Amino acid sequence: MKDSRLATIFVIVTFTAAFMLSGFNQPVPEYFPAPLADPLLAFYSNFTASGLYDGGEASLNAGQEIVSQIESLCIARGADKTAGDSIRSVAADLLNNRILNGHLRAYELYLYYGNRQNFVVILRGEFDRQRIASSIGSEKTIVDEKTVVARLNSPLNQQQNLYLHVTSDEIMICPENISGNVVTELAARHNVLGKEFEAFAKMVRVRPAMAAEVNLTALRGDLAGGIPEWLEPLGYARLIVSSRLTKLQLFVPDADQRAKMLRQIEGMVGSLREFAGNLVDFAATPDGNSIFIEAPAGEELERLLGCRSVSFFTHFFVRAQKNQLVVSARQDDVVTE
Repeated sequence: MKDSRLATIFVIVTFTAAFMLSGFNQPVPEYFPAPLADPLLAFYSNFTASGLYDGGEASLNAGQEIVSQIESLCIARGADKTAGDSIRSVAADLLNNRILNGHLRAYELYLYYGNRQNFVVILRGEFDRQRIASSIGSEKTIVDEKTVVARLNSPLNQQQNLYLHVTSDEIMICPENISGNVVTELAARHNVLGKEFEAFAKMVRVRPAMAAEVNLTALRGDLAGGIPEWLEPLGYARLIVSSRLTKLQLFVPDADQRAKMLRQIEGMVGSLREFAGNLVDFAATPDGNSIFIEAPAGEELERLLGCRSVSFFTHFFVRAQKNQLVVSARQDDVVTE
């Protein structure tokens, strides 16, 4: 995938919805995997919020929503509109035969990004190690009683290898040159996030549908292709999406730029409502050095955004063939074989 597309994807995902801690009581401390000490972006997605794993009608409705959204995402990324039926068929097969049957039953995703040489992606759930090893290929994997290890070419940097580590309940991928430290921290259940990400830690511990924190000022230089011009004044952002609270905080220190951005955001509120399935209205208000975008709390919005999150992260797989693990939604964007 081209870096410019990756940068756009990161921006879209990061600013989908919402932050503010005031609506939560202090949660009981609980471990969650965070093996990267100084990321610039921390992202969490709770796939179970979609209802996909609930069984019965909830699972059926979630599956239909996810398949429909996968089709839309693939077409938006360049797939032929006439291939819609094929896309839906492959997406449904992916859900039924790889995810729901336990091959890749992912419940949570954690992403920590410092730069292109320093990032970690972690999936927690239930995973069939033998089937995953078979999908990757025996010549690329090392399999023992508890783990599957593979070294793969990075789709972002052909000079860099990625390290894949799979257990029955966790999948981790990171650049090979930092893999030793990452595996050690995960095995010891060390959460090494610094104080700068205390807010993110509090959000994650209540297991919302989605949470993120990003230092865009520091990250901006690493995003090939840049960010949309109207987001240039933005320095920092936090978000959370849950049934109890849905807010997005945009920190814009310059008063004039903040007022200008507020006007632009107010013009986008209708699009946010449409993105959320017309379930709720969004309001944008300034407070101090920040702009807050808020929607009324509710389980339906959490479920919908949970489905959208599953759709986004699975749409890259829909062109996967029987013996392939990951390929993207475009004909010319093969990631790994």
